[in-house]
Amino acid sequence: MSKLKLKNILSSSLIKETIIEGKEIIYKSPIVFTPLLDEVTIDSAKIKDIVFKALYLSGVEKDEISTGAVIITGETARKENAMEVSKNLSEYLGDFVVATAGPKLESLLAGYGSGACDISKKLNRRIINLDIGGGTTNISIFNCGECEQTFALDVGGRLIKFDNEGYVIYISKRIQFIIEDMNINIQLGKKVELKDLVIICNKLAKSLLEVCCLSELCEDTRRLFISEEFEPFKVDYISFSGGIGEYIGQTNENIQLKDILKHNDMGPLLGTCISKEFEKYKKVLLSPKEKTRATVIGAGNHSLTISGSTITFDKSILPLKNIPIIKIFDKEENLKDICFIGKKKLGIYGDTTVAISLIGPKSPSYEEAKVIANEIIKLFEEINGPIIVVLENDFAKALGQVISLNLNKKREVICIDKISTKNGDYIDMGLPIGDSIPVVIKTLIYNC
Repeated sequence: MSKLKLKNILSSSLIKETIIEGKEIIYKSPIVFTPLLDEVTIDSAKIKDIVFKALYLSGVEKDEISTGAVIITGETARKENAMEVSKNLSEYLGDFVVATAGPKLESLLAGYGSGACDISKKLNRRIINLDIGGGTTNISIFNCGECEQTFALDVGGRLIKFDNEGYVIYISKRIQFIIEDMNINIQLGKKVELKDLVIICNKLAKSLLEVCCLSELCEDTRRLFISEEFEPFKVDYISFSGGIGEYIGQTNENIQLKDILKHNDMGPLLGTCISKEFEKYKKVLLSPKEKTRATVIGAGNHSLTISGSTITFDKSILPLKNIPIIKIFDKEENLKDICFIGKKKLGIYGDTTVAISLIGPKSPSYEEAKVIANEIIKLFEEINGPIIVVLENDFAKALGQVISLNLNKKREVICIDKISTKNGDYIDMGLPIGDSIPVVIKTLIYNC
């Protein structure tokens, strides 16, 4: 729970925008394991109880909360009722950003939240951040502050779970092949031995070494990928976040079984094994600002009203809420690359409605508008839902009309302007009020 200080400014392009000038964290809840009804179903009622208790302990009334985010990540995002749980929580708490984060989006969020992005920018170096949780490791690579790649693996501390006596009560199907191929003596209902846990944790630790391009990628590691594989790279620094990140750097030679089963999983041992595996690379290891809480801790928003005389919109599909924004270009814009670059970034959000964001030329000619329109049409051939374009410069009406004229089949088009956005933002668009649309840009806030 945070208090946000907002400030109105004029951007470099003389566009009025609201920025988050300061953030004071006023409450952090305890970290709680996700309650499940069974292997594939989240216990929605217990989730609500956890949130209700946290609100009570924070001393903040629910009606006092202006905005926030409900984001389900990692192994939990794969549960059958994940989207239903996030939607119910959002309705209970208020008008929140809602997302069930796939591996690419979660990797990006963790990279921002851990501080890896900022460190990369300050040092002008390439940093790989490995966010290791209960079921997945989400990896992002930042070069001078820009995200180059994101990918994820089935590596986590709760892929094997135990009861209080050390008997195995859960083995993830995603690592069952390793147990079988290596003849590791770990079986459901049987008491685990430390030596067997060490074998599988060492194997998973070696896989992380391989995805840092510090060792050759083996076939077993390839089978652990949730997303597609990465493009080879040379890393300058490495950081670890997530719950397992808390244990990186600990290399206790006399560790006992009772020490590593304190959370009824193999998390502490996995952290120790990763520490040993990366021991000779400790000169390039950086400690991130955030580890366990490396994902979003709150959300802020700002809203503005846009003149209907300069935009294009289809009233029939409004209102729209929680549409993720893809900013096509991070730096200089090459209009002929809109479709090519956009397709690379689409994988972050999966098969869902998105809005694309461009700065665009200040006074585009008809030919320039036609190039932009055709690139956008090609890009949206692979995107469900309406064509939504958010521009920083003032030519939305003209561009929206060119897009509509050049479509091969009828499709809803919304094109709005004078809005500055970033990757990771979400957009809400309300019902038209006269000739204008109320628009809210929701920006994720990170604990760093």
